[in-house]
Amino acid sequence: MTICEIRGIGGQYNLFLPEDDEKMIILNQEIPVKYTILQGKHAVGTILLGALISLSEKKAQLRSPHSLELLSNLKLKLLIDAEMATEEEHIYAKVIQQSNVDEHLFLLWLTAIPPKASAILNALRQPG
Repeated sequence: MTICEIRGIGGQYNLFLPEDDEKMIILNQEIPVKYTILQGKHAVGTILLGALISLSEKKAQLRSPHSLELLSNLKLKLLIDAEMATEEEHIYAKVIQQSNVDEHLFLLWLTAIPPKASAILNALRQPG
């Protein structure tokens, strides 16, 4: 199966998606997460552990000892805040790339982030 990345259409339409120029910020400290792989809207399999090591507004890089298939949907929970670890709010993401250098690094597209997790991630992306 061949999958191509389409960025736009030329000719009379001349419509193109904006370039993805988000800068990934490498975190000073990894953010531990637990996650499950989704099939449809249901979690399947066991709870897996990993860590977010870099962030942008819409993406994150996950370090995980487990292999993940491209385009898998994940349900993640941040483990840095004791209160968040007990809440039912989850971050949803899609695996969009596996590192060519390290088979344990995956690039995630963050598809849904609850407000409390968003505030924490925004604070971590700030310099200083």
